[in-house]
Order: sequence, then C-alpha cells, then structure tokens
Amino acid sequence: MTRAIFLDVDGTILQDGRYIPPTAVDAIRAARDRGHLVFLSTGRGTAELGGALMDIGFDGAVTNGGAFASIGDRIVSATVFAPEDVTRLREYLAASGLHGYFQSYDQLFATPELPALLAERFAAAGLPAKTFHDPADFDPAQVAKLVFLTDDTDAAARALDELGEDFEVVGGTIPVAFAASGEVGPRGVHKGSAIRALLAALEIDPDAAIGIGDNWNDAEMFAAVGTAVAMGNAVDGVKALADQVTTAIDDDGLHNAFVRNGLI
Repeated sequence: MTRAIFLDVDGTILQDGRYIPPTAVDAIRAARDRGHLVFLSTGRGTAELGGALMDIGFDGAVTNGGAFASIGDRIVSATVFAPEDVTRLREYLAASGLHGYFQSYDQLFATPELPALLAERFAAAGLPAKTFHDPADFDPAQVAKLVFLTDDTDAAARALDELGEDFEVVGGTIPVAFAASGEVGPRGVHKGSAIRALLAALEIDPDAAIGIGDNWNDAEMFAAVGTAVAMGNAVDGVKALADQVTTAIDDDGLHNAFVRNGLI
C-alpha cells in the first residue's frame, strides 16, 4: 500500500537550521524507493527551501504553512491574503514595533530594518543567511503568509488575541535568532487544509497518511492524517496531540519513526 508521508522541516528534518542527520536522508530515500510518497510540510516558502534539503528528493510539498500544496511542479491548491488584509498586517507590524517578512509562493519581502539585523544575528548564531527580494517587486495580491520577529516573548500571544479572529496565528517555529516569532496566515489555511487537498488529488485515504512534526503549526497536520508522530524534541503539548512520539532529531528520530511504521 502506498502511503503519503508529510514531514515538517525545522526540528524534524533540519536541526538548528543547518544540519540534516544522515539517517533522516537515508530513511526518506528508502521510503520513496519502496513506493511511498514523501512531502515536505513546512511554514517555509519555496524561496526558503533549497540546498542539501531539496537534494534529498521529495514528491511535493506543503509550503507557507499550508497556503500552497504541490505534487512535483504542479500546484494543487493555493490561497493568498486579500490585499486589504496585507495592508492591515503591515499596519499591525508598524503599530506593534515588530520586524517581519511577507511570503509569496517563491519570494520574501522584509520590513526595512530587518535584512541587516537578521544578517547580523544569523551570522552570530552560525545560521545561513536569508535572502530577501526587492521591495519594488512586492505585490499584495500574491502574499500568502506573514512571519513576525521580536525580542518580546509576549508578542505571539498578543497577536493571537488581536488577530486570531480573522487570521490563523501560531507561535513561530523556525530558528530566527530572535527571542520570539509568529506566523500569520489566511483564516482556515494551515498544513491540515493543504494536506487534505493533496490527499484528495492523489486519491489516498487519510488513514494511509502519516505526519511527523515538532511544533504547534503541526497540530492541524496531525488532525489530517491517520498517524501523527511527534519528534522527541517536540514541545510537550504537541506530543500530547500525537499518536506516537519518536526519539529526538539528533537521536535518529525520523529514521526510527519510519522503521516503527513500516515505511522502510
């Protein structure tokens, strides 16, 4: 039976934003060799995916926290903000004193001070640089997600309170070299909605799907698949949502989850 496997990136495949355990690479490739379909399921946009990660080989991806879902190069579902929502979010960043960047499918657009500040902090943390695109190319009609960054640890909770009625808001889940971050997407758009669209297009029963992740933006993914697996390094609340808990990312967690579920 062909199974669809959905993998979070940061904290699941990629450790500390820069290292991929070799056993994870081997497990993904072995599962595909056995005929299973392996998809990324990430808050990152296409512009933030590349290098050794993409060299592993995947059958498609859920990106931008669920705004886009693809099989190979074919986009199966796509949801972006209304332009007026982008205006509201830009005003929210300014009023709240937050740095941030907007994601389209394959571009990133930062608030003015962020590129230099992020470059400095990423360098200090040993993280690879993030490339932003020319503000002149910014098109509000193509924006799918906002990531905000701050040293205010209460900012995500405030954003949920102030924006949560109209948007999907979760605490940030990628290494950003700030004290806190958050992700804001269109209402009703998350990893779970994109996975359901992919499974329908593939005609694969959700019971034959497995999702593996480590943080709160994986909660809806867990609800959309038959088997939900939390990494050993996941936060406790996410572990409580999962059907299984594997070992940590640096303790062959992905490989062990594949073995346990008969994928390799």
